[in-house]
Amino acid sequence: MLPTPPTILAGRYRIEAPLGHGGMATTYLAHDLVLDRSVAVKVLQRGTPDPADLARFQREARVAAAVSHPNVVQVYDAGQDGDIRFLVMEWVEGGDLAQFMRQHAPVPLDEAVRLVLDVLHGLAAIHQAGIVHRDVKPANVLIDRQGRAKLTDFGIARRHDEPTLTSPVELLGTAPYVAPERVRGEPATPASDLYAVGVLLYELLTGRLPFPGQTPEELLAQHVHAPPIPPRRWRHDIPPALERVVLRALAKDPAARYRSAEAMAAALRSASTAEPRNPLPVVQAMPSPARRSLSRRALAWAGGATVLSLAVVALLALLAWAQLASETDRVTSPPSPATASIAETAPTPTPQPSPSPRPSPTPTRSPTPTPVPTPQPSTLLIRSFTVVPPTPPELRRFAGAPEVEFAPTDLAGAYLPSRDGALPSFTRELANAALLFPARTSRVSLVIPSGTERILIEVEGRQNRGTPRPLLQLALEDRIVWEKMDPFPSASWSRQTIILRFDPLPDDLPVTLELRNVHEPAPIGSEPWIAVRSLRVLAAGEP
Repeated sequence: MLPTPPTILAGRYRIEAPLGHGGMATTYLAHDLVLDRSVAVKVLQRGTPDPADLARFQREARVAAAVSHPNVVQVYDAGQDGDIRFLVMEWVEGGDLAQFMRQHAPVPLDEAVRLVLDVLHGLAAIHQAGIVHRDVKPANVLIDRQGRAKLTDFGIARRHDEPTLTSPVELLGTAPYVAPERVRGEPATPASDLYAVGVLLYELLTGRLPFPGQTPEELLAQHVHAPPIPPRRWRHDIPPALERVVLRALAKDPAARYRSAEAMAAALRSASTAEPRNPLPVVQAMPSPARRSLSRRALAWAGGATVLSLAVVALLALLAWAQLASETDRVTSPPSPATASIAETAPTPTPQPSPSPRPSPTPTRSPTPTPVPTPQPSTLLIRSFTVVPPTPPELRRFAGAPEVEFAPTDLAGAYLPSRDGALPSFTRELANAALLFPARTSRVSLVIPSGTERILIEVEGRQNRGTPRPLLQLALEDRIVWEKMDPFPSASWSRQTIILRFDPLPDDLPVTLELRNVHEPAPIGSEPWIAVRSLRVLAAGEP
């Protein structure tokens, strides 16, 4: 059981209020009657504690007392009052980094760099004392009233020359921040602490963890085997040099990380000042993605640098269709003006494409030429499609398939609290999502490579918990391909996976994918709303 300490502990520390408790101790706000200052007193459980807990508690006092640095919480005293063992530490008035990130992440680049530099300076002092912290995580980083970060909680820290008190496979750190070598049962080193700092930096910059695992087991496996999603995928104003610092800190091999906290701090300072920040527009034009090829073709965003290529594809399609029409019917009447063209599916700077016919590229006073028959809409090129259940055999078809992942900022037409302003009653975790309100459409453009016969669309989202329930529709070029009432009934983030099967595509196909919240128009912020955190599209060819 946890103790209820006396009002005056050891005749000196007046207990005032509990601050928090863990598995083996409770921390209290207290007042040092001798030095007339506020302190934090950590009290071990009453009676004869577990030998391992007692060893950790005693080691924490020794380890913390060995380090004196502005970015490390200072230990003032340790002692025993009857059967109560206690540790007296510096009182940091403020909060911890976990609370800060829940309220503010993603944070401005300068602030993220400053906080992480504070952590690295504290770690440098710890490592110079021959100590590995082994539990760097947001809850163990306190932020004082001046905004300075301080490392605390040395409960599982140890010197390099001390024996490990736990079995090799026991992981004392928190799963989202554990280095791969610790998962494999290898000893912790300073590089293990730098890995955790890389996770902290990633989270401050993006508001996300680098791995999407939903359980500790999934996270631990991803630390060992999965590459982290590059942070610029979620936030385009991160300088490439800063992204390189994050990814190097998250290297699977400890030897590939920075050789010391000082070296990582120097690289971080350089990355934050060497390159100008050039944020890309998040609605009017999409960023050019990194292409991933399969059989010499890849799924790609139809935005940014791909606009020219889409125009070429559309022009070739027009010429090919016109040639085919002239060979099959030399004399033909002009097509209906309502017939759509592939050229109109290319992304434009405005949210809604103009339905008017494509103008002639060179104005002339000569008589208007005979209209050229326009090709069939791109959705007809997909011909008849079937929605396939996402069974394990079907999902295996997409192993290693080319994919593109869209961040919330890529969903044109959505409401972005991070850009458009926070909404009353909406929680902080929705601040970095794309919000779909009733009767509003969000869209992305992409190119599906030739030979594709299946596409997988995965939407990660949440919805309002009250009534009415939202109805989510997915449409390709205004053709509804899937819809579901109450798509995200879970109280937490969840995913919907849709697989479409169709005849193999003969050519690369530019398409627009739309996400619709199908309800009567309503004011911004009203229910039923849908929040989208990510959207993935994968393309698979014939087996």
